[in-house]
Amino acid sequence: MNEFNLSKLNAKVSDNCVFVSNLAVRYQSAAAPEERMAMAIKIENAATMLRISAERLATETKNVYGGGSNEES
Repeated sequence: MNEFNLSKLNAKVSDNCVFVSNLAVRYQSAAAPEERMAMAIKIENAATMLRISAERLATETKNVYGGGSNEES
């Protein structure tokens, strides 16, 4: 993977952050408990997508730029 692909992954993480933020705003404005529950489920799913994208970006960044041998996750 090269730096261009890292940029694409970074953009994906950024887009996922904005999506989660927009869902949070919609959650706050939801009136009915059913709406809030549906939005909470969507936020949870989006947050999982964000976590996966961020982990992939971290792994690929480490592969491109190297990482310390004493770092463990």
